[in-house]
Amino acid sequence: MSGEESYEPVYALAEHWARKGPGEVEKVQVTLNLARKLLAGGKVQPYSEGENPFEPVPYLWETTEVPPNIPRRIFLGTVSDLATGLGHTVWFAAGLARDEDEFRRLMAAHIGHILANGATVKAGIEDFPFAKTFISPSLRKMLRKFDQGRNAPAGFFYLSQWHDNCS
Repeated sequence: MSGEESYEPVYALAEHWARKGPGEVEKVQVTLNLARKLLAGGKVQPYSEGENPFEPVPYLWETTEVPPNIPRRIFLGTVSDLATGLGHTVWFAAGLARDEDEFRRLMAAHIGHILANGATVKAGIEDFPFAKTFISPSLRKMLRKFDQGRNAPAGFFYLSQWHDNCS
């Protein structure tokens, strides 16, 4: 710290470490002392502006831009989440989007980016896993119209889940 800089302690962090007990406070102090030695000895360099190794790199579909001239279509997506002790959940989604990436972003807003990334996604409503389970005949008819651009709303997203816990 240079002579010009002045830092205030972060009370919430101080309280957190204090609540963990004297041993943990000492461990943090020893770790900070080592960090100061590493910096002073030039063995490590501070992270560059914007660099954060603890922030996950976004999936490619999270960063793409949708070309505005592409017509919206119905996309379907499904993903299965199986966790020991928690059961099995199947997510099924349908929505209007211009491309698969835009549809995955819609899904991610509801089920998270990890599940959205693992989803099987396809444009159109024919031959899709779990479609007969999750899409009623009347909804299928409406989705067909939306996919053809007839009376399609400004936005549409349908999400359903099936959960089974056998424990």
